[in-house]
Amino acid sequence: MSGEQQGAAGLSPFNGFLVVLLVVAAIVGWILIGSKVLGVTSFFASFLFLWYWAAVEQADYGQWTQSVVGALVGLLLAWQSAYLGAHYGQNGMIAGIVILLVAIYVQVMNWVPIAVNRSTMLYLTVLAAPAILEKLDPVETAIAIVGGAVFFAGVVGLAFLYAARTAKP
Repeated sequence: MSGEQQGAAGLSPFNGFLVVLLVVAAIVGWILIGSKVLGVTSFFASFLFLWYWAAVEQADYGQWTQSVVGALVGLLLAWQSAYLGAHYGQNGMIAGIVILLVAIYVQVMNWVPIAVNRSTMLYLTVLAAPAILEKLDPVETAIAIVGGAVFFAGVVGLAFLYAARTAKP
């Protein structure tokens, strides 16, 4: 049985339903708080962080910082690729591509894992999509990433506390 199947098998149907309710409540809560308090509109960036940290990093707080920093570096890499080309023409586009190639090499070599990692490459891939990149507000997206990361870390922490308190000895 794979790790994913074992994890799913460990939840009762009722507890699985509670997890779904928690996820829905967390998403709705973040949309309300993020839009009203921080003026966030790029919720996809927040939800991408939640998915990445929960699914890939298993909601490991030891991986939280590098997941956030990596997401922000991925945002910066995507943004610079459009910015340099738009403001400096062909030379800017070449510079942007060189920066991307260096970042990929750094990730392959694992030289700066706190900043250039799987999270970086996920965000670079998603945010560099032309339909997203042409409308990207990098400051607002950074706020969405950091705000969502903090909010969802709190929600997951509360869920872990609840699970620990209700665990059978």
